[in-house]
Amino acid sequence: MGPVKDLPPGLPPADSRKWHSRGRWDRLGHLRVRSLANPGWPRDMPWLVTWLRRERSSALPTDHELYDKAIAAAQNYARTSHPSQAAERAWDRFLEPVDELLTRRQARHLDAVRRAREGQERPSP
Repeated sequence: MGPVKDLPPGLPPADSRKWHSRGRWDRLGHLRVRSLANPGWPRDMPWLVTWLRRERSSALPTDHELYDKAIAAAQNYARTSHPSQAAERAWDRFLEPVDELLTRRQARHLDAVRRAREGQERPSP
């Protein structure tokens, strides 16, 4: 297996201590940095598809389409001959919707942090 594409910009790096607590509310991000980015991970696609379907069931409706794309790409990867350049391209195509989900989640998280700070900065009546 070749090198795995980098994490999307703005996410903590894989070795960041933030993932210890962030893994509780961002399980997909935790999976991405701990397993999916690891070239030694066995890429257990049946498990991964089941995991993504479970995550999709509790995701925001606006994110369902990206989960569907990730699931379809994971299934396509599973049908690709391994190891091959085609398999590595299929893996990168699988990571694209995953990374878009993580980018969206990060933007929502930063927006919530900003709104919380703004609420704390307002003088109380």
